[in-house]
Amino acid sequence: MTGFGRGAATGAGLAVTVELAAVNRKQFDATLWLPREWLVFEARLQTLLREGIARGAVKCSVTAKPLAGADATQALEARFRTLREAAARLGLRGEPTFSDLAALCAAEADEAAPEPTEAVWEAVEAATREALARLRQMRETEGAKIAKDLLGRLAGLRELHAQIAAIAPTLPPLWREALRKRLAELTPEGAAPDEGVLEREMALFADRCDISEELTRLGAHFAHAERLLGGGEPCGRALDFLCQELFREINTTGAKCAGCNIPRLVIAFKTLLETFREQVQNLE
Repeated sequence: MTGFGRGAATGAGLAVTVELAAVNRKQFDATLWLPREWLVFEARLQTLLREGIARGAVKCSVTAKPLAGADATQALEARFRTLREAAARLGLRGEPTFSDLAALCAAEADEAAPEPTEAVWEAVEAATREALARLRQMRETEGAKIAKDLLGRLAGLRELHAQIAAIAPTLPPLWREALRKRLAELTPEGAAPDEGVLEREMALFADRCDISEELTRLGAHFAHAERLLGGGEPCGRALDFLCQELFREINTTGAKCAGCNIPRLVIAFKTLLETFREQVQNLE
């Protein structure tokens, strides 16, 4: 699922901002941008993001600025006095101007980030948690809509499953009649078809075209998928696996029931299942 979240926190004399942007991906993958001096936080930040995001491609940007206030003003004044004293010692003429002060402020902003102390990490962590909360809120809203859509597609698969289940018991009698006619055509005129051969072939056919196990497993997979979609927890990977199992069972069903109306339903089932699987990729 897609989503965006921004968080802010203060600490260690800094105003820290964290921005998160997530898009669909089967696995979890995080790309981090943070001050070079804070690369030591990268592993902890990755772990923190994994706690809030099960899968998806996440871009995380961490920025920090010195807090404006009395302390910052006093520090700037001290630097300015140092600059004037240095100019006096060097015998330079003229007084520093507002432009000089602005240039000094810019130099302050371009300075390296503070050392990665524990106090700095606490500010980064707080901002990241806020950004995660906002991102998850957006993803949960999207996820609810996707889950509703998936439940609708699942209902369509159940309907096709019911149609196949209704046709399955009629296959042996239909095939028996077809076999009887074929044997009658091949048997010499006046002779009766061998009932023993007919019953043996019927038993073999009934065993080959029995799809009761496949239908039962399909029903169990439907119920499992519905529980996952209604559970409120990340379920994209589990549903991805269930899609594979659903395809395997319906494929076996089609192979067992060739030459009747069931293959038509199997094709419709596979088509709808593919749209279900594609939508699952958008779910966390």
